[in-house]
Amino acid sequence: MLRILLCCGLLFGGSAFAKDLQAVLDWRQRVELGTVVDGMVSRVNVVVGQQVTRGSTLVELDQREIQARLAWAEARLEAAKQQQDEARRELDRSLDLYDRTLLSDHERKQAEIDAAKADALYRMAEVELTHIRLEREYSRIKAPFDGIVAGLSVQPGQALVNRLQSIPLVTFVDASQMKAVARIDALTAAQLKIAGAVKVGVRGEWLAGEILSIGLEPLPADVGEAGYRLEVRVTPLETMQLRAGEAVVVRIDE
Repeated sequence: MLRILLCCGLLFGGSAFAKDLQAVLDWRQRVELGTVVDGMVSRVNVVVGQQVTRGSTLVELDQREIQARLAWAEARLEAAKQQQDEARRELDRSLDLYDRTLLSDHERKQAEIDAAKADALYRMAEVELTHIRLEREYSRIKAPFDGIVAGLSVQPGQALVNRLQSIPLVTFVDASQMKAVARIDALTAAQLKIAGAVKVGVRGEWLAGEILSIGLEPLPADVGEAGYRLEVRVTPLETMQLRAGEAVVVRIDE
């Protein structure tokens, strides 16, 4: 009879040989997006909860001033290129005359200096154009990966001044993978391994989980035994729209 009960326990009572931990969901990847340039917000293209693909423009600053500076820098680069070409032609002519002893050392040296100056001005114009193009890129906040807009703290017409510190404008998360965060004791922590398989109970479904990290330092606690942070990666079902803070269960087989 004891043997029969034991067999039944193995078949139907798996939870008797497992430890269930209370946990909460958190975002696996969460970023706060902003811009490092100053300007006026012209467009906010998303709302909280909206799913967007990587590269989508979320927020855009007024482009008129940047476009004007960009056109000026492109024209300056073109002018510098013409000066560079002319200085190089003049240098080639001067070297030819010098080889035929029709030009003095001083005149040859002056042609070399003029060509070097023209090269330097062209490189400076290139750098300036690159800098303005970067500002144009930074003036548009884009999604760094496929994800969901979790928070917005910006609206059209808002002036941004980021000289000292960039202000977070968009909170963006990847909801395709989440993590369950639990508190474990030292004995349980010693038995676990990174990348170990566990189960995560979410809304009546058991999902496959993988251990991401096992804390080495104790979590703050008022009284009682020290606890350590356990993070488990979990991939929601396609039909699930999970939220950070939801209560779940992490099941560890013993």
